[in-house]
Parts: sequence; C-alpha cells; structure tokens
Amino acid sequence: MPDPDAVLSRLTDRLAPLERELHRAFWTASTDAGPEASAARQRAEEALLAVLGDPELFAEVQQALAATGDAAGTGGRRTRRALEQASLDLLANQVPEGARAELVALQAKVEHAFSTVRGRVGGRELANNELERVLATSDDPAERRAAWEAGKQVGAVVADDVLALVELRNRVATERGYRDWFAFALAAGDIDEAWLDRVLDEVELATREPFLAAKAELDARLAARFGVAPGELYPWHYGDLFFQRYDGEAEADLGPLLEGTDTVGLTVATYDGMGLETRHLLERSDLHPRPGKDQHAFCLDVDRAGDIRVLANLAPGEEWLDVLLHEVGHAVYDDHIDRSLPWVLRRPPQALVTEAVALMLGRLRRDPEFLVGVLGADEAAAAALTGPSRAVLRTGQLVFARWCLVVVRFERALYAQPGGDLAGTWWDLVASLQGLRRPEGRTAPDWASKIHLAVAPVYYQSYLLGELLASQLDQAVREHAGGFVGRPGAGAFLAERVFAPGATQPWRDLVASATGSPLGPAAFLAGLAA
Repeated sequence: MPDPDAVLSRLTDRLAPLERELHRAFWTASTDAGPEASAARQRAEEALLAVLGDPELFAEVQQALAATGDAAGTGGRRTRRALEQASLDLLANQVPEGARAELVALQAKVEHAFSTVRGRVGGRELANNELERVLATSDDPAERRAAWEAGKQVGAVVADDVLALVELRNRVATERGYRDWFAFALAAGDIDEAWLDRVLDEVELATREPFLAAKAELDARLAARFGVAPGELYPWHYGDLFFQRYDGEAEADLGPLLEGTDTVGLTVATYDGMGLETRHLLERSDLHPRPGKDQHAFCLDVDRAGDIRVLANLAPGEEWLDVLLHEVGHAVYDDHIDRSLPWVLRRPPQALVTEAVALMLGRLRRDPEFLVGVLGADEAAAAALTGPSRAVLRTGQLVFARWCLVVVRFERALYAQPGGDLAGTWWDLVASLQGLRRPEGRTAPDWASKIHLAVAPVYYQSYLLGELLASQLDQAVREHAGGFVGRPGAGAFLAERVFAPGATQPWRDLVASATGSPLGPAAFLAGLAA
C-alpha cells in the first residue's frame, strides 16, 4: 500500500505551483483582457487540469486514502482528511484529455467575451455599471428598456459556446457514471442532491407568500412611478438586469450618508473594528473600472500562502459598498486560514461557507451600529433608518433567494435537456419564481447573459445555501460578541472557529461546530419573519 503522507507530498508538489501560475494568469487576463493574456491563462489552465485529471494520480490518492484506515493521532487524521479533500478535488476534474482541452478553450473564449463585450445603446457601447445606473435611476421607460436589452446582448454572443460547454460537460459526467454534469458537480462538491432538493423546496414554499406580498408593494410603487398598471410592468422597470437585488425606497436611501465617502475607507474601517486587517489585501487588489477589464467582482487566493487579491469596479453608492464588504469577506477568510495546514486543506471546506461569510459581512452596511460607528450618522438619523434598513435587507433577501431558485432550477434543466426550449424554460421560471413578465415575442438567449452558467457551472446553490448559513452564523456571532461593528470579539470568533480550520473538517461538521446546529433554513426564515 502507498505511504499516505508521501502521496500527499507528491500531490502538493505537482499541484501547488501549477495552481499558482494559473491564478496569476487568470488575474492578468481579468485585469487586461488582451489576446496574449487570454492565451497564457488558457495554457496555464490546461497544465493544471492535466494533473488534476490524471487518472493514475486519482487512483493513487484513493489507494492512499484506503491505507489510512481509521487513522489515529492528529497527524494521521489530518493526512486522512487532506486525502479525502484531494479525492473530491480530483473527482471534479476527471476529464479525458481531449475533452479537457476543448473545455478550456471554450471557457476561455466565453470569459474573454464577458470581459470585452459591452452592451450597445444606439451607437454607444456602455459598461455594465452604466447600464445598472440607468436601471437604478432613470424615469424614462424607453431608456430603461434599451439599457436592459443592452445588458442581455452578451447572451447572444456566447449562447452557442455555452451550449457546447454544457454538451461537453454532460459527456464527461455520463462517462463517469453520473446522470449529467449537474449531478456530477454536486457529488464532487460534497452536496447530497436529495438534501438540496428538500432545502430548495422548503425555501421556495416558505418565501412564496412574503415575497409576493413584498413584490406587490414594490409593483404598486413602480406602477405609480411609471404611469402604468401593475400588470403592465416589465423586467426593465426593476432596479437591475436580473431583479436579483433590492435597494429600497427613498426613506431607506443611504445616499446622503454615503455622499463624499470612500468605499475602500469604509470597508477598511468596518474590518478594523472587528480586528481583521485588510490593508495588505487591498494593496494587491484592482478596484476601479477601465476598458478591457472584467466588469464583475471576485476574490482570488493566488497561492494559498498569502497572495490574496480582490477585483472590483467601484462606483459611488450602496451597491458597490455591499460588493466590496462581500469580497473582502472572502479575502479575510482566506487570509486567516492556518498556513501550517497541508496545502490541500488551506481553503474553505465548501464554497457555501465562504459565501456565507461574505454575504453576512455585506449585510453590515445596513446594521444600525454601522450607520453610526462607520458612516458617522447621528443617533437620530440612524434610528430613523433602522426600520427601513431592516425592511430593505428582508426584501433584498427574499428577492435574492427567489433569484437563486431561478438559476439553480434553470441550471438543472439546462443539463437535463440542453436541446430544449431554454428561453421558454428561463422565462417560465422567472415568471413563476420572480413574478416578472416575459416581453412579448422575446426569444433571445437571455439566460446566457448570466456569466455563472458558463464559467462557474453548478455554483449558484452556494449563494442560496450561503444565505441560510449567513443567518445562522450571524446569530452565533451576535450571541458570542454582541454584534460586529467595533467588536474585535466578532473577528476573533470568525477567525478561530470558521477561518483558521480551513478544510480540516467536512463542511457540515464545521457548520455544526461553529454555529451549534446543522445547516438549515430555520435562522434565515426566522429573520424574514422578525
């Protein structure tokens, strides 16, 4: 039988430098999407995936895992856990060589399109920030419709390539013995599909009535604003390209408090108050928009050794404050993982855990203590905003939960029947779960304009599960430290109980040990009812 520690050491020696090079190339391609950068990123990804997809390495890891048995002692248990995690990582990448090269090339092509394609309105190209600004502020329905349609134009550019990716992924999954890529990806992510179905159904049922009530109030306001009946509202009457966000009404507007502030400075101050240092992370980051740069936002742990960066496209206002608080949440998580752990375990145990942390910390922008302690509002102003802010967060969580259900259920259908009427499926889900009308005669592949379907397949359930865990974790932190703002105990709780362990425990065990109970929707639903 192979020596488990020796197998783990060889695996790390092969994978760590390749992952580092890929992340560096990915960062370069995301910040300056030229053809040379895109080609370099593709080469680096092919090199890493060739090792991750090596069936002999996969077999060796499984044999070494079997050799650990019921490993005794901290070192033995840690080796066994590292090999368990490595086995999942390798399973997710068991892609035949020919299919792997095709996958990488197609995905690089799609990512390049999302970085470079700008929606056209008339003769002008507009970045997503500008399109979102129109949807957030314009009272002109024609201008809003043009902006909404421009935001979907990238879908037509990438749709055929996304479908090719879906077909290729499905072929790989079925060759591995799975129903389709959706089932394969959940298994590789250590998520039980039947359990996920139950959670999705429970969240859908529990949020249906409160969502419809909140949306009816929103629709009444929008109908009055635009001079139409509520039944005549279309997707472009809402505040963003997908109706995945809710920013509130005038009485809840943070604009006056945010005017003249620095989003980076507010973020640093927020994390300082929790005893979590961020300056070294932000110094490595790329935070402002420019042509040829990815228009989205993400955090990247380049090497699992301290090189952690955030990409953003900051603009004034609450949306990008939320985004930066969120992405820096990912960054401080990665920054506090115990670096004495084996390389394989220097990561969150599952994406939903780091998403939960980021979502929870993004919510702080509406915390009454944040309004006073970070934004500098006086007590009266903060008190006046407390009720409206609670309503904004509640409605925002309802809106986002319903949007997540759309994406997860669409993605299941996409992999189950990629040759079906995908536009019809998309709009059926948007209508039933978000209550939005399909524009008459619209057959464009609007579904393909959501970047996650192409480049982060079967990931969106991590956001919804993250919302559930964010509420559960928020409750635990408040019970321990009394809150977040200006409380170093909150940062210490997160650093010690959530961040430092990395992937030393399966995600279910980490959730239970950090919060006192298994992951479920109870805390999230209780927060909606409060």
